[in-house]
Parts: sequence; structure tokens; C-alpha cells
Amino acid sequence: MIRQPKRDERRQIIPLIELIMQDMELPILEHTSPEMLYAMLEEAMLDDQFRYGLKNTLVFIHEGKVAGAIFGYHGHLEDAIDDPFHRLYEDYNTPHQIPLYEDKETMPGEWYIDILAVYPEYRRLGIGRKLLVEVENLARQQGATKIALNCEKDNTKAYKLYEKLGYTPESERVLSGHPYYHMTKPL
Repeated sequence: MIRQPKRDERRQIIPLIELIMQDMELPILEHTSPEMLYAMLEEAMLDDQFRYGLKNTLVFIHEGKVAGAIFGYHGHLEDAIDDPFHRLYEDYNTPHQIPLYEDKETMPGEWYIDILAVYPEYRRLGIGRKLLVEVENLARQQGATKIALNCEKDNTKAYKLYEKLGYTPESERVLSGHPYYHMTKPL
């Protein structure tokens, strides 16, 4: 079953976010303990304006547990999408000059898929594909005509999945020092 998450499911979702953040080697990881980052994410997720807010999230539930999640939003919101997280810096003694994300990931006019992540034990079951299809439907309902995501260049499995679903590389970019394909699909 795919749906928006419940408040009490944040603890099942945060490890998926952390996997991606660690893979990207984000600077915030050097300035916060894992426990502090977890607490900040858990609090910020309650704000609908946050990139990982519950409103911007769909989860795949398998046998009562979160097996995977996908996060997305309109690209024109990117400049302010982390404000709810940044407002927590003072409360958590985090240096204000450290952004959650340093690089622009999307463009105005796109509906952006920020993260698609599935727990390892649930991979190869079609969950990622189902989440992508469902988030495309959500983007259409929100008036989007183009959807986008970034795929790390060495992630060939993900690239093949995106390609099968109609995504094509539109450009290349570097995010946190890692090369990515910026892939788009008309809706």
C-alpha cells in the first residue's frame, strides 16, 4: 500500500533519508551527531514546507512497516524548502552557515523527486517502480507537466529503472562533489 506517512512513522523514514545524506557526503554530517541530525529531521518533518515534510512524502507499507519512501515537491519551492530545518539550528547549536544541501538540485517548472529510497531487504520487489508511478500521479494532480530527478552516474540500476519509466538525461550536474544525471520526463 502506498500513502502519505503518519506522524509516528517518521522514525521508520528517517534512516532512509540518512542513507542518502551519507551517500552524498553532505557537510551537515560533519557538524551534527547522528542523534542530533535524527532529532532535527524528526522535528522538521512535521512542517509541511520542509523538503522531507510528511506532506511531501509517500511511503510504501509492507506488512505494516515502511519498506520505502519517496519525497518530492515543485521545483520553484527549492529556495525555501529547507527553511523549517534551518530554523532549528539555534535550538540544536548547529552552525548557521552550514546548509542542509549546498547545491541546486532542480529547476523552476519541474516537479522534483528529491529522494527515492527502499530498505535493502525490500529491494528487487518493484517497490521503487510503484513509488515512482504513484508520485508521478501526485505531481500531475498538483498541475505539473514535467517531473525530474537526479541519478548518481555510477548508480546503473537506478538509471535503468528511470530510463524504463521514460526519464531521459537532460543535463549533468555535480551535487556535493558527486556527478549526477539530471533526468526529466514529461507528464
